[in-house]
Amino acid sequence: MMQFFHISSIIESNHLLDTELILNLMKTKINNFTKIGIFIAISSFSLSISSCSADTNTHHRAYITNQGEHTVSVIDTGTNKVIHTINVGKAPVGIAVASRLNRAYVSNVESQDISVIDTQNNTLVNRIKVNGAPVGLAISPDEKTLYAADWFNNRVIAISTNSTHTVRELSIGDAPAGLVVSPNNRTLYITNRDSNDIAVIDTETFTIKQRIKVGKHPFGIALSKTGKLLASVNVQDDTISIINTESNVIENMKVGYHPYCAAFSADEKTLYVTNTQDDSVTVLDIANKNTLTTINVGSTPEGISIDDTNHQAYIANWGSNNVSVIDTKTNQLLTTIKTGEKSRAFGQFILSPTIGN
Repeated sequence: MMQFFHISSIIESNHLLDTELILNLMKTKINNFTKIGIFIAISSFSLSISSCSADTNTHHRAYITNQGEHTVSVIDTGTNKVIHTINVGKAPVGIAVASRLNRAYVSNVESQDISVIDTQNNTLVNRIKVNGAPVGLAISPDEKTLYAADWFNNRVIAISTNSTHTVRELSIGDAPAGLVVSPNNRTLYITNRDSNDIAVIDTETFTIKQRIKVGKHPFGIALSKTGKLLASVNVQDDTISIINTESNVIENMKVGYHPYCAAFSADEKTLYVTNTQDDSVTVLDIANKNTLTTINVGSTPEGISIDDTNHQAYIANWGSNNVSVIDTKTNQLLTTIKTGEKSRAFGQFILSPTIGN
């Protein structure tokens, strides 16, 4: 029987949950199953499929993981309405989408697997066993490889999207979390929270070619559309490290309290950062290295993705069980969408329609 450890007394004095601090406590346990039990107990503190009909996919979709109820909410970004709710594995956290494959991949921490969703009809079609604690996910640009960060085993695994089998794995650093792949498919970047660095991996040889020291406890990571700018979200020192991937020049910028995830605008001029303990999003002017504005959103905002077509940013709010939508042209809050319990959406969760759909 999996054991759950309740530590609400530790964090009740603070209105919001420092997920990364708690995860660090979890890593001191000697049994991986015990660790995972703590992860779920903490998350709970802090279905059936609603429709099986195929979508026309004329609009983009946002796939939001709801860790507290083991589901994914599907939002039509054209109407900003939830159109499906899908049962997945236990405690879904990470998300990656593949437009040409019509697939969404969901990391489930407690069930130690990855759920595969057919995005044409929004049904669960497969479960990929990981035998670890998958957190962050990323899909290669050619959509042939799915990468998963295994938090407790300190490794990254590469999974063939065709066979759904693990084809390679690599030890990378302590507590790997977020990951992104370069547009040319040659480089994989992974934040190692407890190593305070980013591992830079050659995807052809699957070896570490560089380590980039960043701020304290990097968790979320973002890459600009051209791949020239990389952002590390440093939870414990409330900063963003913006790295020029060509020159390796690093600029550190202050943001809100306990930042979590980030997303670049399509023109690479602006970076949006979620601040979990400020209930806000910081909007950064990258060129001038200053804050343009701070936008109040829901409680404990975590995952963020931008729909460039609609000029809208979507923010999953873990504490208020909803998604905030921001107009990126005006940087004003547009609406709030009710989702599921403990929404996280850690990763790139906006699925673009493909030609022919």
